Amino acid sequence: MERRLRTSESFVAGTAAMVVATAVLGLVHLVQASFPFPPLGLAQRLLRLVPGPVAVFFIDLLGHWALRLFAVGFTVASILAGGAAAVLVARAGPARRTRAAWLAGGLLGLVALGGYRGQPGAPSLLVYGAVVAVAAVAYVSVLQGALGRLERDPVPAPASGLGRTRRELLRAVVGAAGLLATGFAIRRLTGGIGDSGGQPLARPAGAAPVRPAPAPAPGDDPGAWEIAGLTPEVTSNRLHYTVDESIIDPNVDRGSWRLRVEGLVGRPVVLGYDELLAMPSTEQYVTLQCISNLVGGDLVGTAKWTGVPLARVLERAGGAGQGAVRVVFHAVGGYSDSLPIAKALDPETVVAYGMNGRSLPRAHGFPARIIAPGIYGMKNVKWLERIEVVDYDYEGYWQRSDGWDNVAEIKTASRIDVPQELTSAESAGVVAGLAWAGDRGIRRVEVSLDGGASWVPATLRRELARAAWRQWRLPLPPGASGRHRLKVRATDGRGDLQTARPAPPHPSGASGYHEVDVVSN
Repeated sequence: MERRLRTSESFVAGTAAMVVATAVLGLVHLVQASFPFPPLGLAQRLLRLVPGPVAVFFIDLLGHWALRLFAVGFTVASILAGGAAAVLVARAGPARRTRAAWLAGGLLGLVALGGYRGQPGAPSLLVYGAVVAVAAVAYVSVLQGALGRLERDPVPAPASGLGRTRRELLRAVVGAAGLLATGFAIRRLTGGIGDSGGQPLARPAGAAPVRPAPAPAPGDDPGAWEIAGLTPEVTSNRLHYTVDESIIDPNVDRGSWRLRVEGLVGRPVVLGYDELLAMPSTEQYVTLQCISNLVGGDLVGTAKWTGVPLARVLERAGGAGQGAVRVVFHAVGGYSDSLPIAKALDPETVVAYGMNGRSLPRAHGFPARIIAPGIYGMKNVKWLERIEVVDYDYEGYWQRSDGWDNVAEIKTASRIDVPQELTSAESAGVVAGLAWAGDRGIRRVEVSLDGGASWVPATLRRELARAAWRQWRLPLPPGASGRHRLKVRATDGRGDLQTARPAPPHPSGASGYHEVDVVSN
C-alpha cells in the first residue's frame, strides 16, 4: 500500500533529480566547453541587474571569490529549485503526478533556456534547447522513480534527518559523479574541444615578421635578484591576475571567430584568427594592473605580449575617419570599453594574441585582446570580437555602471615584497619589491626605515621595458631592536614623485605609500 509522502521526502527526491539533470548539462559543457552551462548563464544575467557599486563592494571585499561564490550559490539555488518543484508535483496526487512532473520539468527547462549565451563556436539555440530537453527528461525520470520508491517504502521516514530519502540522494550523487567523471575523461582525451587558448604560439606559414621585444640592458647580475619572496620580473600565465565582470569566461572557437572593424573607418573589414596572426606583429613587456588594486595589492602582473599594432588593424579598414574621438572594443559576452583615438593609434597599443610565448589562455582573452600600456586593465578588453571607431566620448561598462574614470591612466606605485608584514627584518636581510608607473618607466625608488622620517635610495634592477615594473632592493643595516615601519615610494621616468596622498581605488585607482611593520631583535 502506498503512503502519503512528507514534504521533506518529496523535496529531497526533487533535489536528487535536479542533481542528475545538472550533471547532464555539466557533462556536455565539459565535453564542449563553448556549450553554455545554464546555471552560470542565468547567474550572469542576474549579475547584470546588480548595481555597479554593490558588485564593486563584493569584488573589493572578496576578490576573485566574489564571482565564484555567486556562481556556486546560484547553482545550488537552481538545484534546490528542483526540490521545491517536486513538492508541488507530489501534492498533485498519484493520478495527476505524471502530468505535473512533466509540467515541472518543462518549466525548469524553459528557465534554463534563459542561460543561453551565443558566442563564436557555441551551438545554436536549437541544439542548446535539445540538450536542455534531455536534462529535463532526466529530471522527470529520476523524480518519478524516487517518488515511487519512497511511496512504496513500508517504513516511514523518521521525524528528523534524511532517513530513507538518504538513499535517493546518494543514488543521485553517485550517478551525477559518474556523468561528470565521463565528461572530464572525454575532455582530457580530446584536449578540451573548443578551448584552444594557452597553446604554444604558432603563426601561419608565410606570416609577416614579428618585431621582438628589445633586449634588457646588459650588465645586470641575475644572482643578486634571487631574493626569496621577491616577485619575478615576468609573471607566468598561470599566476597572472585576472578580474572579470563575467562569471564564466567565454570559450571561443578559433575557427569560427571573426574580428569586425567598423564605424568611422574607410570601409568595414572582417579578420579571421589566422589573418590576424599573419599581420606584422610586435612583442613587448607590459605591466598590467587592475584599477581595483589596493596599495600593496597583487592585482598586477607583467607578461610578454605578442600582437598586431591596433593602428595597423585600423589601416586594414582604411584608417580612422575624420572626427574620430574614441575607439570602442566589444567583447564576446557584451562587455565593452574604449580608448581615446590618440592612445588607440599609439604604436605600442596592440591587438594581442600571444602571452609569454603561448596563445592567449582562455582566462586572458583568447583569441585576442587589447593591450594598451599605461592604462588600467578594465580598458584592455579581452575576448575581443568587434572594434568600432566613434565620434563621441564613449563610456564603457564600468563607467556607466559605477562611474569609473574614463581615462584610467595607471598611477605611479611601489610595493614591498620582502620582508612581509610583522616578520623578522633580520631573517630577510634586505628590503625588496617592485615599482611601476604605467608606460612612463621608473627612475628612482626610495625606502624609509623609520616610518617616513628619512629616505634611502634603493638599488634598481635594469629596466626590462619602459612599460614594465622594475625590481628594487636595499640591504637592511643593523638597527635597534623593536618594531619598525618600512615605507616605499617611487619616482617615474618623467621625474614625478609618487603621491603620498591615500586614495581608494574608486574612481581612478588607489594611491599612497605601501607600508610594512617589521620586528628586529
